[in-house]
This record gives sequence, structure tokens and C-alpha cells, in this order.
Amino acid sequence: MPVIILILLLCGFTAQAEPLSSRMVEASDSAEQISNQLLSRPADSLTAEDWLVLTEAQLRLRNKDAAMDAVSHVLDVSHKPYLQAYAYLLKAQIYGILYRDTVIAITQLERAEHLLQHAEDAASLALYSDVLQNFAQAYNQLGNIPQALPYAERSLALAVRQQQPEAELKARITLGRLMLQNNAYSQAYQQLNSALVLATQLQDDDALASIHLRLGMAYRKIEYHSQALQHLLEAKQRYQHLQRQSSYTYTLIYIAETYLEDNQTAAEAAAYLEDNQTAAEAAAYLDEALKLAHEQNDLLRVGIVTLGLGRLAVVQQHEELALQYFNDALQLFRQQQVQTYLQETSLALADLLLQRQQHAQAGQLLQEIAPQMPQAAAYLRYRFHDLSARLFAGQGDWVQAYQNSQQANTLRFEQLAEQSKLQLDLINQGLQQAKTEPVADIAVNTVTDQNERQLLYIYILAALCMLLAAALLVATAILRRNSKARSEPQQQSHWNSFCLRLQQHSAKTNISILAYGLDNSLQLKMQHGEQQLQAVLQQFQQQLPTTVFASCLYDDVLWLALQSEAEDNTMQQTLAGQLQQLLPETLATAQLISLQLPVSDLLESPWLTKEINALREALWLSLALCGGPSTDRRQPRLMALHSRQHRACEWRSNMVRQDLLNAIRLGGIELTCNNTVLPATVADQLA
Repeated sequence: MPVIILILLLCGFTAQAEPLSSRMVEASDSAEQISNQLLSRPADSLTAEDWLVLTEAQLRLRNKDAAMDAVSHVLDVSHKPYLQAYAYLLKAQIYGILYRDTVIAITQLERAEHLLQHAEDAASLALYSDVLQNFAQAYNQLGNIPQALPYAERSLALAVRQQQPEAELKARITLGRLMLQNNAYSQAYQQLNSALVLATQLQDDDALASIHLRLGMAYRKIEYHSQALQHLLEAKQRYQHLQRQSSYTYTLIYIAETYLEDNQTAAEAAAYLEDNQTAAEAAAYLDEALKLAHEQNDLLRVGIVTLGLGRLAVVQQHEELALQYFNDALQLFRQQQVQTYLQETSLALADLLLQRQQHAQAGQLLQEIAPQMPQAAAYLRYRFHDLSARLFAGQGDWVQAYQNSQQANTLRFEQLAEQSKLQLDLINQGLQQAKTEPVADIAVNTVTDQNERQLLYIYILAALCMLLAAALLVATAILRRNSKARSEPQQQSHWNSFCLRLQQHSAKTNISILAYGLDNSLQLKMQHGEQQLQAVLQQFQQQLPTTVFASCLYDDVLWLALQSEAEDNTMQQTLAGQLQQLLPETLATAQLISLQLPVSDLLESPWLTKEINALREALWLSLALCGGPSTDRRQPRLMALHSRQHRACEWRSNMVRQDLLNAIRLGGIELTCNNTVLPATVADQLA
């Protein structure tokens, strides 16, 4: 018996003596098993290190509440600076990865840095290097590359100084990723090549997969599609073997988008896809990625796949479908507050809108992201200025068009210079590691083709500049003939802003839309002119109460958004009375009409722009169902729609009018007119 007790004590001591770093790696690799083991023990028997390990396991399992509870226990039971700093680092990752709140994540990283910045022991310095990397990733998430790069460089310097190859490997991958985004191809290659050597020495399969992924992205940047696919497929195979579902999903997306990166790539891809059926392959990769993203309940990845589907639709010339995908992705990224993808989607959508001559909508998108552009990645800045030049040229603002064209050309030439520098570095340095032989062979065999391509780019850019100058001259000649006010684009811009403000309140309850107009506005405009009619509505718009958080005058209808009590039509009546008093005698033949739309009940959150657009159809349908002209024209006609069941109407439908009629006929939606509930059979009169 004493021998058995001694063995048990020795085993217990061995478990306690196991380094925390090893336990954290085990928790990452076998999250469910480690989580079950720790949760089976009494809570008061767990040490601070146990709670840290449990936090890591729950983080890997994406159990955000359980992870937050576990990390809170660490801060409660231990006051050691190292353990507390580790807890704040994990807490930052929980906020950043599971809650998608990068701003709060940075506050937790700042707490960890405060505890570690004066430490001298090896463990604390290794942790500090990790904290600095997370800072870099967080600022990258916010789209602030200039602020992210110094953190990544500090992390690498600290790891090299402490001779910590594992930390150095992570830092080089992070730094290479950031440099890739900033079009610093040569520097990115240096970091990824060094990381590849380290990962091979450490036999780190996870890092090797990550490096192949980044190399694939690098070749995508310089438009070497076959080489990019070679690395991406290698990364896909490794992530699948490692069962890293999150990274595996990203790899599927990048493989598909290798053909869809930008306009030139898309054009090449279209020809390539036509002959080799790779359009179907790209779609298959995106479909698999979308399925996995939904299974993982990760809205960020759903948004990225949706963006990829939009690009595929552009290549296949399905513009309406592409618009839907881009708008859906835009809403998801706004919810997630992921600036880089938000900017990328806005630029893709603006490009498509410009192709469709929808300058006002494209201009609004570019204006929204303009404040973030100085800190954005170089490839995004190039696309922004290129699109801005096209937009201003279309609007006749030649000074702005020229300035943006110059900035775009400068960024493009810098990109070509980086490509050339990378080719020279590859040839002069050579590659000594077996893992990097494919890269060396490609560099030697393709340098001549690359130089020819660079010359071709220069000729194309010069030709484009001359074409732009000619276009400016031609446009100047016809500008005076088209100088009348563009009322429709302006109205569309105001409506888009109204939709955006409304979407920002989609998480709130009791949000309603009130629409006000005159039932014979077309006849009034023909009789008295458009200015008089709009002047009344604009005057009323200027004196709205503070409860109205958004308003828009569109197509002779004033749209208001406000938060009010459910089933409360008092505000509708009050505002109708105020507007009625503003109507001049010349508009005495007009009847004021109004429709109340409780958006919180009618639409399912998050509200998409297409759904809000469909609500305009409800105004005219409701007016038609409420009957013909009233005998008392001075009495406003106040209407309201109320949903009586979940998703009674499919507002995204291309036949929303018919779907709304069916919903009223079936009793899913109820229509009232001047406080009278109309029978469901009223819908039959328009059948």
C-alpha cells in the first residue's frame, strides 16, 4: 500500500510539474478531451493554470460563455503577473475571435502589456512576444496596417533576442502576412522564406500549412495563378489532415478567389474557366466553404464566402446576383465591424455600380470608406483611387479625377517595382532549403516573362492615361448639355443613407417607418410644378421631432424612421396633422396619405437593403387595397401594416407585391385604414 501511495504521489507531482506551455498546446490539439477532464473535477480543486488550460480548450471549441467564465476564474484566483497577463491575452482572443469585438480585445491586450513590459524572465518575454503579435493582428482586423506593422516587428525582434524559435516563427508569419497586404512582396517573401525554414526545423505542421497559405496568397498578388494554386492546395491538404476546420474553410475561399482577384484576373479567369470548367470548380469550393461556415456558425466566414460568390457572379456576368451577394456581404461585415473586408466589399460593389452607370450609389460607398483609406492596405488604396478617378470623371469633376488617377498610377507603379524587386531577390539569393525549391525554379524560369509583363503593364497604363485625358476632353464638351440637376441620383443617395441609418438600429425593438405623401402627386406636379410640392415636404422634414432618427424624401414620399411603442399610431396621427397644416390652398385637391410599417415585426434582423427597398411597394399596395378616392379629401388616409406571424412575407422576393397580397389573404399580415381593420378578403380584389 505505501508503494501505491508513493506512485500516485509521484504521478500527481509529474502532472503538476508539466509545463504550462505543453498543457496549452495539448488543450489546443485535444480541446474536447481536455475540457471534459477538467470539467469533471470539482471547481474549487482547479488551480489558476487549470483554468487557463480550460479557457484555451473552450476557446478552441468556440464556447464563448464557458471560455469567458474560465478566464474570469484565473483573474479571481491568482495575482501572479504572468498568469494574469496570460489571462488577459486569452480574454482578448475571446473578444476578438468569438465576440468579434476588436476594440475591446485591444483593451485587454493593453492590460497584458502593462503587466509584461518590464519582465525579464524567459516565460514572460515569450508571452510578451505573443501579446505583441495579437496587437498586430487586432490592428490589421481594424484595417490599420501602419499601426499593425510596428507591433509585428517588435514581436519578431523580441523573439530573436530571446532565441525563441517558436515565437520567432509566429512573428515571421504575422509580419509576412502584413507585408503582403501592403504590397511589400520582397520583404514578405523574406519573412515567409525564413518562416518556412524554421517550421521545417521545428516540424510544425500547423505553421507549414499557414506558410503555404501565405505563399499562395503572395503568388496571387503577382498574378501567378498556377503557383498560387500549388501552395493553396498544399495548405488545404495540411489543414484537412490537421482537422483545422477554420483555416481549411479560408483555404477553400482563397482557392476559389485565385481566379477572381480583380478585373484583369477575372478576365483571364473567364477565358480559362470557359475551356477548363474551373468556373464550376470555383463555385464548388465556395459552396463547400459556405456550408462549413454555416456549420461553424461563423458570420465572418459566411461574409467572406458571400463576397467570393459576388465576384464569381461578376465573372459570369450575373450582375443582379452579384449586387445581391455584395450587399449581403456588406451587411455582415458591418455587423462584425471587420474593416478590411468591409472596405474590400465596398470597393467591389462600387466597381460594379460604376459599370452600371450608378454613380451616386458608388460615390456614397467610396465616401463611407474614404476616412479609413490612409491607414488601409496598399492594394485597397490603389483600388480606391482607381475607382474614385473613374467616378469623378463620370461626374465631370476633372481635377479630382486627375488627382486620384495620379495616386492610383503611383501605387500601381510601386506595386510593379515590388514585383521586380522580388524577382531579383529570388535570383540573387537563391534558395538553400529543399522546401523552397519550387519557388526558386519558378523564379528562374519566369523572370523573362515577368519583365515582359511589367513592360506591357507600363504600356497599358500609359495608354489608359491617354484615354482618360481624351475622355476628359470629350466629357468637358458635353458637360454643359448635361448640367441639369441629377435629382434621381441624389434621391437614391439619400435613400441609401436612410437605409443605412435604419440598419444600424436593427438590433433594437419597436422600430417603425412612417411614410407620408399626396395621393395625386403626379397631377399636382403637372399643374403646379415639382418645386412647390417638394418644398412642403422639405419644410415639414426640417421640423421633425427628435424621436425621428432618420428621414428621406424619395419619389415624392417622405420616409421617417423612429422608435415608438408597439401598436401606437399616435405619432402617425400627430405628424399627419402637422403636415396637413403646411399644405397651401393650391394643394387643396390632394389627400394626405400615410403608412405605418413596424419594421421590427415585419423584417427579420439583420435588415437587408433589398428588404427595406421592398417596403416602398407596401405603400402603393396598401393605398390600392384601401379603396378609391375619398369623399373628404381634407381627411388624411392613415394606413398601417402589422405582422401576425413570423416571416409572414418574403421581402427579399422579386415578386414582393404578390407575396404581400398572399400574406394579407392568409391573415399573416393585417392592414388597417383609419383605425379600421380590413378583412383578409380585401386582397382578392387585386388578385
